[in-house]
Amino acid sequence: MPVPKRSHDSGEDAALMARALRWIEPFSHWPHARLEQVLKSARLERYRRRTQVLAHDRGRREVLAVVSGCLEVSSMSAHGRKYVNALLGPGQVAPLVRLLQDVPLPYDYHAHEDSVIIHLPSDAMLAAMDAEPILWRDVARLALKRQRLSVATLQGQMLGSVRRRLAATLLNLTEYYGRQREADLSLRLRLSQHDLAAMLGLSRQTINKELGAFVEAGVIALRYRHISVLDTEQLRQIASSD
Repeated sequence: MPVPKRSHDSGEDAALMARALRWIEPFSHWPHARLEQVLKSARLERYRRRTQVLAHDRGRREVLAVVSGCLEVSSMSAHGRKYVNALLGPGQVAPLVRLLQDVPLPYDYHAHEDSVIIHLPSDAMLAAMDAEPILWRDVARLALKRQRLSVATLQGQMLGSVRRRLAATLLNLTEYYGRQREADLSLRLRLSQHDLAAMLGLSRQTINKELGAFVEAGVIALRYRHISVLDTEQLRQIASSD
């Protein structure tokens, strides 16, 4: 369940949402009046780690904007096998498909870490964009970026080696969660081998073997549920290799 909010937090929450949307794509260039229009029906929720988002109404048409923490986009097969589609960090939104009506929604959403998330009703967003159609451009641009990333990810899964796919995944994660610490780049994210296996559609044993090879090569260092990148350039070379 979301962490209960104190009653006197409402004014602070409204101010936080207004500030946050100013640096979250696709809202960063929206006119003040349109942001205010959307914010009237928006709400801020705080979730503890592992809590399901939209647990009581999976089909609710809301766009989720991550202010802090990490939002896991995932699905589970009938046999209990988990697939993680994405880990979204601060400044990212999902899912744009909820702007559409009567579209099957295959994914669930969980707070991968303690997270603060803005819930934006789709109808309010649609009303603002229809009133000022140029705002659709920012949404379309973000949707096209997502499509390009999805195609590249699918191509990598079909054609790339496990080693290359793992390197690319770690590089993508460092973009949002990397924190420089002297000679290494530490991921500010609890990331287990099970998490990586679910992201890549592989077994934990396979991930363990490949991570061990990266450790031996001096590319990364491992500690419980955390990864530090020691050689970003070598990791980048592996991710782009044939």
